Amino acid sequence: MKRRSTRPRAAAGTLSVRIIVLIYVGVLVGAPIVFVFQQTFAPGWHALLSAIQDPQMDFALGLTAKVAAVAVPLNVIFGVGASLWIVRHPSRFTRVLDTLIDIPLAVSPIIIGLMLELTYASNGWFGSSLAKLGWQIIFSFWGLVLCSAFVSLPLVSRQVVPLLREVGTHQEQTAATLGAGPVRIFFTITMRSISWATAYGVTLTLARVIGEYGAVLIVSGNIAFVTQTLTLDIGENFDSQNSYQGFVGASVLMAVSLVVLIFLGIARNRERRRSGYHAA
Repeated sequence: MKRRSTRPRAAAGTLSVRIIVLIYVGVLVGAPIVFVFQQTFAPGWHALLSAIQDPQMDFALGLTAKVAAVAVPLNVIFGVGASLWIVRHPSRFTRVLDTLIDIPLAVSPIIIGLMLELTYASNGWFGSSLAKLGWQIIFSFWGLVLCSAFVSLPLVSRQVVPLLREVGTHQEQTAATLGAGPVRIFFTITMRSISWATAYGVTLTLARVIGEYGAVLIVSGNIAFVTQTLTLDIGENFDSQNSYQGFVGASVLMAVSLVVLIFLGIARNRERRRSGYHAA
């Protein structure tokens, strides 16, 4: 007796899974995004342009960009350096470091903000000494940078470490035997091999920094025209029943996030192609 082909059943099962996934993502992610944009554009272009010119929102957007411009490069430098140390010089200390880097992923952002405030406030462990020197961390720009760097700390290293372990040190050792110095080896071989993993980590870090709310709410004090980021401005508008201004701010932040996600997708596809090439 001939066995019936299982391919049609498998195809039907795969199609069903795809439909379920698309419905789930559409309900969970797609519908809220469409709703936000619909609420933003419903009153017309005149209302939208007027809302975009709101001074408080413009300041919050600029402050968010400034915080990201400082926090993201700091975490890229730390992430790449820590990854090289963890992979190239394994020890008990680096294993502890590897574990500690993951703390921001396991702790609630509200708790992170509270920890930073208790540590760097004017009466905190480090804050009291810094206050004597005239440095204020909490309720300042540098507090926002510190908070944003903390919550996004592991996002670069978690992309770079696996790739460093995969590529090994063969090319670097070969270059060293040919007379290349450490700096040249780092920029021409090491960084080239992890470039797209680093780009992937950068986009994740940027997305986390510009979208953070809970931790920066505690650390910043949410002071308008001083420490209020765009996410905090959006929350304040909804709390004060100024919902349309909140929808506009949310749309601006979402548009920036979508651009970041496009670059994230490009970096991820390039990294998958590169990994497939090395595997082949």
